[in-house]
Amino acid sequence: MDPISKFIRDPVVVFAGDGRILEMNRTARARFGESADNWRHLFGELDRLEDLLERASGSADPVLGALRMAAAYAAEVDGKVEALALRRAGGIDYAIKFRDPAGDQFNALTAQVRELNGEISVRRRLQAELEEALAHNRVLYRELQHRMKNHLQMILALVSSAGRESEDPGRKQFVKMLQSKLAALFDAQRLMYAEDAGNGLRVDQMLSALAETVQTLADVRITIEVRAEPIVAPNDLAFPLALIANELLTNAVKYADGPNAAVSLSFVRIGDEAVLTVRDNGPGFAPSASGPSSSGLGLVRGLCRQIGGQFTLQSDAGAVAVVSFPLAEASHVSS
Repeated sequence: MDPISKFIRDPVVVFAGDGRILEMNRTARARFGESADNWRHLFGELDRLEDLLERASGSADPVLGALRMAAAYAAEVDGKVEALALRRAGGIDYAIKFRDPAGDQFNALTAQVRELNGEISVRRRLQAELEEALAHNRVLYRELQHRMKNHLQMILALVSSAGRESEDPGRKQFVKMLQSKLAALFDAQRLMYAEDAGNGLRVDQMLSALAETVQTLADVRITIEVRAEPIVAPNDLAFPLALIANELLTNAVKYADGPNAAVSLSFVRIGDEAVLTVRDNGPGFAPSASGPSSSGLGLVRGLCRQIGGQFTLQSDAGAVAVVSFPLAEASHVSS
């Protein structure tokens, strides 16, 4: 037998045209035994063998087929084989290689693994492209927020300058009110897009910053106590919540009474709901539903509707304003 066939692990048998077994490699001898000397010893249906050999005679390449094995190999109902015509000076002989079913399954599995690896490579490339695009968009987003912060800061400076230059008390009061609202938006925007802010807003930090701003803008010396849980809330709550807290704090500072005037703000989460409470020690008040004195509280009511919340105002040794709204997506900051 050709020495190359020794490298073939599958059984290979060479037949003469009359059916005699001319050669077998080592694997074939181990499988069929040394006594096998004719293809009748191996195959049960010779007509299928003849058809296969006829097809092999018309081709220079191996021909794939399936042959019924002899009774001695009944466990192998149909053996998958490859037949190759060997043209020699004395005629045509035939080499038949028996394909190992386990090997076929391994080859199929190998092909599937190769296909999966190809898909994984494509997906990794797409993921890398998406991550690169996302990183680029984040840079653009940060740049946009940085410019917005600068614009807010410039507007706030212009408003403050206008207030200082005006001698009209009414205009000064309006400028102070506008300055307070812009400062609230600026504090919220600054905290929303800080480098470590992630995808949420630290409500306790924002409320503390707002209290400090309102206290600075007030014409009277007053204490504002803030007790807020360390909660991270979605960014879409930042601006409405900042304006609500600013209005309530501004009103509380305005109506707090005497040298011991004090204002307190608390923010807690109860289940899926947040509760913001602003209290002062003034005489308490219940402003009318319309007019200049109620415009700020009208804004609060409108913003509460925007975030799906409720607003109540009552007197209890001073004014007590309570805003409650859903906060299902919030989370506490781990200590």
